[in-house]
Amino acid sequence: MIDFLAHVRADADRIAAVAEMGVDAAVPSCPGWSVRDLVAHTGVVYAHKTTIVRDGWVDEQPEPIEPPTSGELAWFRETADEMLDVLAAADPATRVATWYPLDQSVGFWRRRMAHESVIHRLDAELAHDVVTPVDAVLGADGIDEILVVMMTGAPDWSTSSGSDRVIAVTETDAGRTWRLRVGEFSGTSPRGNVYDREPTFFIDATDDRPTTSIAGPAGLLDGWLWGRAGIADLTVEGDAGLADLLRSVAADSTG
Repeated sequence: MIDFLAHVRADADRIAAVAEMGVDAAVPSCPGWSVRDLVAHTGVVYAHKTTIVRDGWVDEQPEPIEPPTSGELAWFRETADEMLDVLAAADPATRVATWYPLDQSVGFWRRRMAHESVIHRLDAELAHDVVTPVDAVLGADGIDEILVVMMTGAPDWSTSSGSDRVIAVTETDAGRTWRLRVGEFSGTSPRGNVYDREPTFFIDATDDRPTTSIAGPAGLLDGWLWGRAGIADLTVEGDAGLADLLRSVAADSTG
């Protein structure tokens, strides 16, 4: 079992330590952001999850708070400490509001905050060119989170279809593979947004030969899916255009 809170602690501490190198440095993986913006954003995310769990929000989520206009780094440290205390004190099975219908629990936020923290730790490190590796076990779980939770399937208000194209994503540390069938969906969302043949992926359980295979260390694969590592660090076989499509859908799915 992964100790998600230990990873949050380590990566939040690393964000703060790297931020001390200079909060005005530009963050190349988040165009338009400085490290100061990154620290403020991550602190806001932490504070939001603290409120959900501490105050027992169930059927809806609170509005995000505004970060302070000065002293962001000290505030970030305090906010991280508070969130960790609140998450540690709560039973992971306790029901709370999340954006993922299949998991409405404190445990969801423990996992999500571990991955939020490691990705933003990479952002801070990229800003100062001091990147350190992502833990392989956490990286593999991050791949699973983004592929299974964030970017596969189609909305229940849409019509969808699959294709004969399959992508195999393999992390080479432990050899775990995710198979994704390329598909698309169309329809009008409850907010009135119209989607026409929007690309998506479906978890695939067949043994069809992959159209494209993407492989590499878990930490680098996780970083690539989040736009924090390059495709050159991975091995791509088959239709390289599908690797680009996967990364594009990942970018849309993670904001």
